Amino acid sequence: MMATKTARFLAKFAASAPLKLVDVVRRRAIEQLSSAPSHIATTSFNGVQFELDMSLHRVMKKYFFHTHEMFLERIFERYLAPGAIFVDIGANCGYWSAYAASLVGQSGEVHAFEPVTQYFGFVRRLAELNRDYRIVANQLACGARAEALTMVVVTPQAENFNNYDINIGSSSLRAGFLDHSRGLTETVSVKVIPFDAYVREHDLDLERIGLIKIDVEGFESAVFDGMQEVLGKSGRKVPILCEILTDRTRAEPLDGRIIIERLEACGYRCLDATHLRPVSRNALGFEENILCC
Repeated sequence: MMATKTARFLAKFAASAPLKLVDVVRRRAIEQLSSAPSHIATTSFNGVQFELDMSLHRVMKKYFFHTHEMFLERIFERYLAPGAIFVDIGANCGYWSAYAASLVGQSGEVHAFEPVTQYFGFVRRLAELNRDYRIVANQLACGARAEALTMVVVTPQAENFNNYDINIGSSSLRAGFLDHSRGLTETVSVKVIPFDAYVREHDLDLERIGLIKIDVEGFESAVFDGMQEVLGKSGRKVPILCEILTDRTRAEPLDGRIIIERLEACGYRCLDATHLRPVSRNALGFEENILCC
């Protein structure tokens, strides 16, 4: 049976890109009908090699067959061209970094941030396998200031292999975010830096940044606190693809509307990433992707 979240995404996507939906369904069928390799496997995005450990979680099969969040691909294709810079804040295993590298090419750059050692290993391996590309792997989190923080990490476990709700991409720096799943987590200390400081240190040209992706499981506000110079840039706004979370019933409420209002105050227009129309801020699901440009 199709997950409710998937059905909602597909319904919105179909309204704006019916022809692309046909390709999405075709690729999903191939994934469902095919057997994935076991243990260590390598897939390729137009020559960019991406190594996976298929034993960690079922989501690796989606990575292998390139069916992970396919509705986001057209955003990457719209904003990333050869020579552009892609920034991946919350890279996890590096799926979108690998995909972006195939779009920006050897003249472009990918700057990926993943603080969890086990998952950072995949991002580092991505850089090692593709030395002709400029892929900068940073074992760092982005936040409001330079500091060390405790992160709650979802670890790969056999009993969690098929769990898409609390999976290996659910690790968070937000206090209390994973209190309901303590049996699946451990805590680690991670290094945090403000993205503005990274831009200055690496002399990144904001005009070359085609897209910044942010997927940080409830830590979005802190990330934006540390990139005020990027958000306040005059002229062309740096496009941002951000996952926002909303659950106002929690003891520490999550409210995606606050993120939307903050970005709009900086001059951004916020679109629902599924159908590329203005986001409906009063009908936000728990997890939404927004394109801000």
